[in-house]
Amino acid sequence: MIRFLYIAFVMIGILSCQPNKQEAIDRLKSLPDNEGGQIIRKAIERAGGWENWVSKDNLSYYKQITHLDSSGAVESTEKQFHIYELKNGFKGQIAWNIGNDSLQIINDGMHAKKYKNGIELTDDKSKDDAWDTSFGSHYVISMPFKLTDAGVSLTYEGIDTLILDRPVHSVKVEYDKGAGSTGGMHLWWYLFDVDTYDLVGNYLDHGKGYTINIYEGFQEVDGLRIHKKRNRYISNEKKELVMLRTIYEYEEMKFDVAVNESIFKLR
Repeated sequence: MIRFLYIAFVMIGILSCQPNKQEAIDRLKSLPDNEGGQIIRKAIERAGGWENWVSKDNLSYYKQITHLDSSGAVESTEKQFHIYELKNGFKGQIAWNIGNDSLQIINDGMHAKKYKNGIELTDDKSKDDAWDTSFGSHYVISMPFKLTDAGVSLTYEGIDTLILDRPVHSVKVEYDKGAGSTGGMHLWWYLFDVDTYDLVGNYLDHGKGYTINIYEGFQEVDGLRIHKKRNRYISNEKKELVMLRTIYEYEEMKFDVAVNESIFKLR
């Protein structure tokens, strides 16, 4: 089965756990001693620092998702609650409502399932959504720290002036074959402010099209700097903004909340 998440964040399932202390130290040190590695080090420091990030036990937040049509009108909105265990292996749960239906995704670190009104959905699309949405959402919210993952290749491509309305550092990110569920299939260009090293956007070639994500605003939570809003545009091979398709807004972000492990148990 080929997993493809419609928001184009089909991501790196086996790499989505928080490392133990020694592994965390080694992973940060393993960043390449080249311009790409240096940019990521500076971005991590700007975002609150590596030691602060790997000290966190879990992360929870609400994500407001607004889908737009080709005219810019709102097609639909939904508000999801996300919670992820970050230490001792990745686990996650996402819950939201659509109309009178309650939906839920649970990922126990090995398997992911999607439920509707408490009943497991077993069609292929729902199985893919469960896997891709849980790992993909964690991947996105964990940037730039996830750019230390094993199998990541970083290439600094200089100052980009095409994608955003200002010059930015551009780092090309490739994943080795076998690194997660899509290693070797997708190409990313992560974009960082030339002065502050904030992560401000990315451009993705996912093999079936192109996407640009632009980050707007940051929130500081327990000493970590995390984006508040992300706009996803359909793009093209010229790195142009073709159409704003989805708006993601992040609220009530918290680290290290009290969690009953049963919420990550598959039914």
